Amino acid sequence: MNTRELHCVITPVPTFRVGIARCESYRPEHTQKALQQAVARAGGWPTLPSSVLLKANLLAPRAPEDAATTHPAILKSVIQELRRGQPDRDITVADTPGFLYAHQREELFERTGLRALAEEVACGVEILSDSGFSLVAPPGARALLQAQVATKFLTAPAVINVAKLKTHVETKISACLKNLFGIADTPTRKRAHAARDTRHLLHAIVDLSTVRPPVFSVLDAVEAMEGNGPSHGKPKFLGWILVGENALAVDMVAAHMMGYADPRRIPLLEVAMRRGIGPTHKDQITLEGATWEAIFCQDVHKPTALMDWVPPALKGFLYQITALRPDLDREKCISCGICARVCPVDAITMISGHPEVDRGQCVCCMCCHEMCPPGAMRCQPSFLAQLMLRWRPQTVSSGTSGDSHSTR
Repeated sequence: MNTRELHCVITPVPTFRVGIARCESYRPEHTQKALQQAVARAGGWPTLPSSVLLKANLLAPRAPEDAATTHPAILKSVIQELRRGQPDRDITVADTPGFLYAHQREELFERTGLRALAEEVACGVEILSDSGFSLVAPPGARALLQAQVATKFLTAPAVINVAKLKTHVETKISACLKNLFGIADTPTRKRAHAARDTRHLLHAIVDLSTVRPPVFSVLDAVEAMEGNGPSHGKPKFLGWILVGENALAVDMVAAHMMGYADPRRIPLLEVAMRRGIGPTHKDQITLEGATWEAIFCQDVHKPTALMDWVPPALKGFLYQITALRPDLDREKCISCGICARVCPVDAITMISGHPEVDRGQCVCCMCCHEMCPPGAMRCQPSFLAQLMLRWRPQTVSSGTSGDSHSTR
């Protein structure tokens, strides 16, 4: 009787390496040492050309200590490391801030510390939109079949993503993937926010991240942001620098650091994992420099949210009646009209110097909250949402699942 050999071909599971290092402060000696350690643990810098673009997070003209933008000390250390052995390497730091601040370039560069950085290390600082935009079709797009993307981002010889770790009222965390949202023009970003289905925005962010994935990502998690970020939360010291070649892998580690034991509890990361742009499980990540247990932080105040414990079949139905809604603090309002100009669906009208929100038109994207300079447009749970926050399961509010939420 003939026997047949059975050959079992095992396809190796891809692994993604993330380097991490403790960083006690933004003092130059601390950031440089931590960056060197993290990069070495991630396998070193990729081979780079003589010109590099650093995509920073320059959300608004905010001081570095507000934890709303990439700290200039991190950018300085990245530049110094990239010039080690190649001192003439041309480096530009750029981003497209919230479109209402694009014309405030001098104030933006001054308050974020970039002007001083440019003078100290002789780097370029630019607003990405200055180069104009090019129409692109993101590969495998789910939300943005076409998008206008900054031409400088597309044509730079190499791009390194230098992001800031923050909470976010829509995406829960803002890190490497979310930082790439800033490569699009204002109409594209408004289209991403204009749908009532929150997954439209999540897919739009992932769409933009696939246009041109950066060759390397650096995440500033020394002073992160907690609460209702990404612009009006509070600084939270974590003391880490994270790096890696895959943005999703770095974000999954960052989510764990922010107190989410399962990165799929972050809808943006869950969408990205399903779309196959990086690891699909923590087991596919090789974390070098610390253990998962050592970086987990339970006391980070999460953005106000309700949907984690709602059964999946009810999420679509409940979203519009439980989503955070803009609520004006009239004493803080400076009547600038920015909230009305930034609203992607024109749901805000200025009446007698103050914004009035058309609740029927509002899609609860909270762009008005994010862009409001004094933070007068607050995140307010609906009456039903307040009841749900009060009576939600104790296992969620206690933090035992790693996904607790705070209404600070």
